[in-house]
Amino acid sequence: MSDPDSSPRILLDAYAARSCPVKTQNAFDPTIPAYPVDATSNLQEIFAGVQPFKDEVLNRLASAEGALDLRGREDRREATIEAISQGIPVIVGPSLPYDVAGHRRGNPDALVRGQDQFDGRPGYHAVQVKKKRMMEPRHPKETFCWVTPLERPFRSELQALEGHSVRMNRDAELMQLAHYLRTLQGLGWAADREVAGVIPSDALDALDGDIGLVFVDLRHRFIRTFSRTAETHWKMRSALERYDHEFGFRVKVAQTATTHVAGEPWAPRVSPIVVRECESCPWWQHCEPALDDDDLSLRISKSPLDVREISVLRKLGVSTLADLADADLDALLPAYLPEAAHRPNAESRLRTAARRSRLIRDGVVLSKYSDDPIELPGADIEVDLDIETSGDGSVYLWGLLVDDTTTDEPPTYRAFVRWHELGTREQVDLAREAMQFIESLRATGKSVRVYHYSDYEIVHLNKIAAQQPEGITTALHREQRLVGESWVDLYSTVKDHFFGVHGLGLKVVASHGAGFHWRDDEPGGLNSQTWFRDAADPELEEDLRGAARERVLAYNEDDVVATHQLRRWLRAEYQAGEKPRAGEKRQAGEKRQAGEKRRAGGAETDRRPRR
Repeated sequence: MSDPDSSPRILLDAYAARSCPVKTQNAFDPTIPAYPVDATSNLQEIFAGVQPFKDEVLNRLASAEGALDLRGREDRREATIEAISQGIPVIVGPSLPYDVAGHRRGNPDALVRGQDQFDGRPGYHAVQVKKKRMMEPRHPKETFCWVTPLERPFRSELQALEGHSVRMNRDAELMQLAHYLRTLQGLGWAADREVAGVIPSDALDALDGDIGLVFVDLRHRFIRTFSRTAETHWKMRSALERYDHEFGFRVKVAQTATTHVAGEPWAPRVSPIVVRECESCPWWQHCEPALDDDDLSLRISKSPLDVREISVLRKLGVSTLADLADADLDALLPAYLPEAAHRPNAESRLRTAARRSRLIRDGVVLSKYSDDPIELPGADIEVDLDIETSGDGSVYLWGLLVDDTTTDEPPTYRAFVRWHELGTREQVDLAREAMQFIESLRATGKSVRVYHYSDYEIVHLNKIAAQQPEGITTALHREQRLVGESWVDLYSTVKDHFFGVHGLGLKVVASHGAGFHWRDDEPGGLNSQTWFRDAADPELEEDLRGAARERVLAYNEDDVVATHQLRRWLRAEYQAGEKPRAGEKRQAGEKRQAGEKRRAGGAETDRRPRR
């Protein structure tokens, strides 16, 4: 790195190393106007749901003996410097000075005192709160994670998390921690061990199911990365090694960007590639015009190739969807695979992307693997099931579409719902009601099957059933035993027979395959959680709450009707030697008003972020 005094000051935050380098380039390019402050409002919405969790966690951490809480103080930076000098054991809400020589800025959520430095000065570990699961059961060769209770985050309370590891896909969070560690080192405040702390949402057995402060050795090598010199073209690196490489590269990107003069020739270090963060990036309006409308990263939205994979393809002359659709993969692979060895199954990923490219080019959304018939079991009474969950994952609605195929009556929709956040007991009671209703259908003596799309309903059924007292058998347990026998996962059937350009989600398959259309303009599980919050908000006007409830119910009803229509379509088009049975000839949506305006669900044909 160059001397910081010899060039414009470059200070990067903790997200730079884990984020798109084009963002860094744009931020330091003097020819690009700075984006307006309110352009980050969408990011504030994303993080809004995280803040209550973070506040609760930091309140617990601040209750530790000798802790100092600096949140909300105007003199946070001065108070942080003073607290460090005094060796305060826990500092919540610190404000760190800039590490100018290291080009770093940013503040962790907390600092916890660790082992003192060699000269006797206090040493600290950075701590960050993450409302996501970070841990998984695994048996690394050596333990590199330890945990303490939130209220006692001291070295004397450390427990080794044996048999556990950080999840393989959490390297971005670890790089953020590495940024704070390097900042503390640059300031002369870091503990001797290169360890940082994270407080995830994992319920830890070591703490009797509570969350805790997990310390991670950032030198432990467990992240698979590309390596040009390794025989396999990949090697395991630590979070610190990943961070140092990525951060150093972004500093160089920023330094190059500062030299750009309007109207003069300039070769940027990086070019735009569409990734998930483009959706919320204020620089998208600058990057989009630089992309070809047929750019490969823009057009493939399902299981997209990553930044390195796209970069390698571009170097090999494959940059658009048409290029990949027409490419001779057997000729391309010998040069491609050594450069994409950081990804397991790199060849399979490329072939899948090429297949998607050809189908998109040809205007095909769903492609059946073969002409083999689809075997789909039926019953006298067929029940389509879909649940809705609130933001905290509790099930507040069990929706069922009941079709008695032995009669000419149209299917009927039943909803078992509570319009407020549910605790464990209420979730159990609500699930029992729904399962007892299904049992009442079985009690008629007619055969009954329950159809659902994916294992989402089964996961929640099992979770709720497990929360009942031991020794008590209820309708929940009885229906559990019938899963796999009279419960049918339609997603498994679809996955065994179809390839979807935009995936095989219910919205895609039911709309593009069965021709079903949702009534709501914005159907989706995340949107329904927002509607539920309005439906359950006691401070909202009654008519607005009522409208939100109707919207949730209509969306859930459409989901179960879509499942019903999907089943009809599969049987009518692909079931061997059988005609539609009694009840199959009816359209489940006929009861809707003719001319009702609907819009098809399903994914966009490219990854272009929507504004």
